[in-house]
Amino acid sequence: MTRELIVPGVLPWQGWLQQTPAEPNRVPVQVWYTLKRGRGVPFGDRPLPAGTVQLFQADSAGRLLLVGEATNNHTAPGRDLRVQSGDAFDVTAERVQTDYNQEQLPPAQRGLPPRRRVTAAYKVTITNVKSEPVTVDVRESRYGVWRIVESSAPPEKLSATEQRFRVTVPVGGEATLTYSVQFEQ
Repeated sequence: MTRELIVPGVLPWQGWLQQTPAEPNRVPVQVWYTLKRGRGVPFGDRPLPAGTVQLFQADSAGRLLLVGEATNNHTAPGRDLRVQSGDAFDVTAERVQTDYNQEQLPPAQRGLPPRRRVTAAYKVTITNVKSEPVTVDVRESRYGVWRIVESSAPPEKLSATEQRFRVTVPVGGEATLTYSVQFEQ
């Protein structure tokens, strides 16, 4: 089993990106679990019906503690089970839009409407009160052509529409990620 902490993106999937007030907005830090279900073992060889999944973890004394509950879709044999069990309470995040700029571009060709290039900058501050350092993925996804023009952490392209930043947050501390996104509308 692996656990991921994810801050979801702020970009709309498609359409217009608006300028937002320059005040911090608390955003959820989602907790995702992936359970490996390889072939050749009973847990991986069976299909899983849709339903409720309860996730337990042993504490230091070996007692099982409920750490989350989620619903899953039908899962084929051999496919990993990936569920979101809620939001973290000991790792928090705040996002603020620090800059927003629109510029008018000429049409791609005669007879087409003019285009707009939008550049928006964000600052995400992540706080960790756990007794161990954590790595948090800040993700952005958008339909169409878009790019990260600058960032304080290197972006990693996950797919044609999604990128992530991996941010390590120290014990009892905070880390800040800044990035700028640009696309044409």
